[in-house]
Parts: sequence; C-alpha cells; structure tokens
Amino acid sequence: MNDQGEELLARVRAVLSDAGFKEIATGSEGVHLIRYAREVMVGWLPEDISPPPRRRGPRRGRRPSPHDLPGLRHAFSLAMAAALRAAGLTVEAPG
Repeated sequence: MNDQGEELLARVRAVLSDAGFKEIATGSEGVHLIRYAREVMVGWLPEDISPPPRRRGPRRGRRPSPHDLPGLRHAFSLAMAAALRAAGLTVEAPG
C-alpha cells in the first residue's frame, strides 16, 4: 500500500472515530474499513440489535433478522456519509 493510501485510510478512520463510529476487528460486527485500490470502503454489520416487536394479527411469514433492517441500515449509512462529507471526503454509495 502506498503512502497516499495509508493517509486516506488513517483519515477515514479518524473521521469516523471522531463521529463516534468505532472500528472493529475483521469478522466481527460493527464498522469495518477495507482498503481498495485508491479508495477506502466502509462497511457495517449490525450489533446488539433487538428484533422489532411482533404485530398482532395474521402471521406474515418469517421475522426479519437484525441484518434485514433496511431502514436502520440506510440511516446508519447516511450518518456515516454525512460525517465523511463534512470532513471533505467524497462519498459514493454502491449500486
């Protein structure tokens, strides 16, 4: 990895840490950073999320797992992107 890549990774790590997003070890739940070419990819796996309360009425299939919470995932992504943009970094969402 070149010096610019190391500097970018350190900057992203510092920005997210200052915003309260703690990086975790690879394979664990939480925020993780991946160095890719001249970019840094930021990922997140939910941690300590309790399932949503069941609604009364007819059963509508399986209960969503904590990893199937698109609203929470979207809000978390928006918060991380806002912190990175505020620090002057360019943010691109996949897809």
